[in-house]
Amino acid sequence: MAPNFAIASRHGRRAQLETFLMSNICPQKPLLNQGMWKHLEGRIANEYSNRLEEVWVVTGPIFDDERDTLASGVEIPDQFFKIIVDENSGVARMLAFIIPQEVQRGEQLGNFLTSVDIVEDSVNLDLFWQLEDGLENGLEAARMTAMW
Repeated sequence: MAPNFAIASRHGRRAQLETFLMSNICPQKPLLNQGMWKHLEGRIANEYSNRLEEVWVVTGPIFDDERDTLASGVEIPDQFFKIIVDENSGVARMLAFIIPQEVQRGEQLGNFLTSVDIVEDSVNLDLFWQLEDGLENGLEAARMTAMW
């Protein structure tokens, strides 16, 4: 789910073409893909990556217990998460989002802020296990209330 625009603008055409590989694709409804998701990816590529010292992004699908599929049998995610990690002078902070497929036009991105702990519970993964436990626990439990 590496964004086409961000990859192309930083790594060139060859890398951009790799964003079209099936291993980088996940079914998204048009309103999400062309609206809020595009806005969030643009904010990361155009603002955060230029303004902040160092930025990492972790993103992926979230599935519930009901299995909705495309005609091909590919399961359609119910939600998506995106975690943005910023490190400035050795101090880290995280923004975490869970955005449903059914997002409506006009909804505010900040309404979908959550904690990394909630994302990890939703995907049943420990995403930042390499961090020292005290730092990991504090960063992952924090729920930002506003965008940076």
